[in-house]
Amino acid sequence: MNQTYNTADILLTFTYNYYSQLYLNNEYISKALNGTSFSTNDIYDINSQLGGFKNTNPLVSSIYVYNYHAGIVFNSAKAFSTIDDFFDKGMTDFLKEGDMTRNGLFIPRTATLSFSSDSNKIAKQDYISIVYTRINSSKEQNSMVLNLDQKVLQSLILKGNDERPNKMMIINYQGHIISEPRGWSYDDVSTQEILSTIVRSNSMRGEMDEAIQGKSFRISYVKSDNLGWNFVVFSEKNELLGKVHTLQNFILALTLVCILLITITSVFFTRIIYFPISHLLIRIKTTTETKEKVSLNEYDLINKSFSLLEDKVETLQTDFNQSVPVRRQSLLRSVLNGTVNNNREVKVAMEKLQIGSAGDNFVVCVLKIDGFHDISLKYDMVDLSLFKFAIQNISQEIVGNTFKLEVIENGYDSLDFVFNIGNGDAEAHISVLRSLFADIQANIRSLLKFSVTLGIGPVAHIMEQLRESRDSAYQTVLYRLIFGTNSILSFDDRIGTEFREYEYPDALEKQIMTSLKAGDTEALKEYTSEFFAEMMAFTYDVIIHSLIQLLIMTIRVAKSMSNLEQSDHRLEIHTCQQEVLNLDTLEQMEAWYMNLCQIIIRLRDQESKSKNSKTVAAMVEYMKENYLDYNLSVDQMSQFVGLSTNYMRRLFKEEMNHSVSEYLTALRLEKAKELLVKTDYPARKIGENVGFENTNYFYVLFKKHVGMTPDHYRREHKLETLLME
Repeated sequence: MNQTYNTADILLTFTYNYYSQLYLNNEYISKALNGTSFSTNDIYDINSQLGGFKNTNPLVSSIYVYNYHAGIVFNSAKAFSTIDDFFDKGMTDFLKEGDMTRNGLFIPRTATLSFSSDSNKIAKQDYISIVYTRINSSKEQNSMVLNLDQKVLQSLILKGNDERPNKMMIINYQGHIISEPRGWSYDDVSTQEILSTIVRSNSMRGEMDEAIQGKSFRISYVKSDNLGWNFVVFSEKNELLGKVHTLQNFILALTLVCILLITITSVFFTRIIYFPISHLLIRIKTTTETKEKVSLNEYDLINKSFSLLEDKVETLQTDFNQSVPVRRQSLLRSVLNGTVNNNREVKVAMEKLQIGSAGDNFVVCVLKIDGFHDISLKYDMVDLSLFKFAIQNISQEIVGNTFKLEVIENGYDSLDFVFNIGNGDAEAHISVLRSLFADIQANIRSLLKFSVTLGIGPVAHIMEQLRESRDSAYQTVLYRLIFGTNSILSFDDRIGTEFREYEYPDALEKQIMTSLKAGDTEALKEYTSEFFAEMMAFTYDVIIHSLIQLLIMTIRVAKSMSNLEQSDHRLEIHTCQQEVLNLDTLEQMEAWYMNLCQIIIRLRDQESKSKNSKTVAAMVEYMKENYLDYNLSVDQMSQFVGLSTNYMRRLFKEEMNHSVSEYLTALRLEKAKELLVKTDYPARKIGENVGFENTNYFYVLFKKHVGMTPDHYRREHKLETLLME
């Protein structure tokens, strides 16, 4: 019912409004209605236009235009006819009666069409007619008649509803049948009484239960004010309840099936879960309860068994900690970190644990995982431990029997390698170590998909020098900052490097800050590259110190460039410092710093744009409050926002895509259009009321921007408002 109602409302309202516009604005229809004399060509042209208008809408069967001054009826059939001889006598008689409002906008009728005197050529057609005419006292008034085909309308709006058990009928407010379902008899008294009750009802929607021809029906209806029609649906209760009972039986059967399936599943899973537990209890009883005379229930029995297992695990852990490999690593970690005091006891322990003996030389290397910060964000602690364990296995496999190797996890992102190189030529052994390290790096990169950097400490000839060798190796590996990742760095090579005397590049810092303030990214990139290039000539500690100083100055400048209402965590010094220290090389640090500068420039630009938007919004609000003032000028508005006139013009144009004067003119014309429709003031007065001192200028501007004069605009839009109401 709702679908039918909405479809009919849309179709007929659109049809009425469309042809209403033709009736009001089309020059051919206007000529047909108001002309006094017509040539043969005029009549042909008008009839052809009416035929074209008919073909634009499948609902329209024919269009007539009655001109009583000329005594002619123009029609879409393209046939010349006088009013007295017109083939649709019924419509001619209807128009002569004069009162066009008694049947509403849409008039159902059966038209008898007589195209000749021959009775065999008389045709009957079910129409819904719409009459467009001027309402006055004259009975003979020029009119346009639109005839809609009832069968086409019925097929469009019912869309198969007449084939369903629910029967739909359409009647108008006078009780005349507009559309009825096939095979439905409505002549009986009970149906007529129901329809009369619906027509008289003041409710726009309703439902009732009635008996028709011995059957019980639920009757629903909805009324359309726009169409003047009632949409009525007859639903037989037995058919509705039959569907309910069918659904009820289906749900009951489905519920029983589900209960049966749940029962079977429960039994099956109970068997699966309980039987293993039962077998486990039997095994526990044979190992626990037989040794003790106390009888335990199932819960206590399992609890006691797990307690015994925990004791065994602790015992095994203690035994493992006392094993040789663990004791060896614990001893070396203490030596490398300098936490032992008695060197004599350490030497004895090292010989006992087969780490080395008197006369052996050692080399300590520190392996750092490159990009460890990014890796730690992707993997958890267990995965990181597995990576380190894999590095240890790869290294042990490659070194093999060449040297004795102990690997100690002695840092968050690093491993300590302790090589016993014996008492031979130390330089030759170091060369062999470099070759082994290259193989280790290649295998780690191939298997684990990341790179490592190695720092080689000086040779330790005695046990006391192990810590010094480790510290030197750690300091050496930090210089991947300069030499890059996936490097093999030697302490002996590094100590021969000549470092420049420290001198902070103040001039470059000033140039960087100046470029940052100006937003000159090209100059900023150039000076930043020079700054980082100079850093490569300093020691590691000096480099880090200089970068932190540059960061502090950058953050200060950033906060002076913009008045950020909320602090951005990316511009906090401790955050920036931590991010820098998480990077491995100067190249990475330079790229990160340039990205930080771009963020600062972007934030400054966003804040500037926001300020501009607020300024333009203030100008727009000022114009809306003062557009009635004839003397409102750009200078006056620029003084209001505190900007120069030229800058304000450019700013407004960039934000609004219109100049100030264009926007002010458009604002005034919009207010004028509103007053033309809502008031009866003369157009001249309205022009003055919206800020146009010169009335002629107002008319010229209105015609230029709107495309019609103010009076024409008022007539057209007031007519549209009236039709919509």
